[in-house]
Amino acid sequence: MNKAMDILGTVASLGGVALANKGLSAVWKQVTGNEPPAKNPDEDEAWRDIILWAMITGVVGTVIKVGIARQVSKMESEKKDSGKTSQSEI
Repeated sequence: MNKAMDILGTVASLGGVALANKGLSAVWKQVTGNEPPAKNPDEDEAWRDIILWAMITGVVGTVIKVGIARQVSKMESEKKDSGKTSQSEI
């Protein structure tokens, strides 16, 4: 991957994960009535909640990162393929 695509992928991943965490936090608060475990570390949280929160955010974050990386890779591949076609026509 070239540097521009690396940067695009990184920024998109960070933004996507940040938005997902905001959304997950809102859903968690609505469902449980409490802040997510990561936001109140001093309180006595049940291990069940801590593990569940870690699993949910980990899975969602990973899916977003992999999805964005695949999309960026696909865009770069299409760009390379279109460049080869135009050069071979010359």
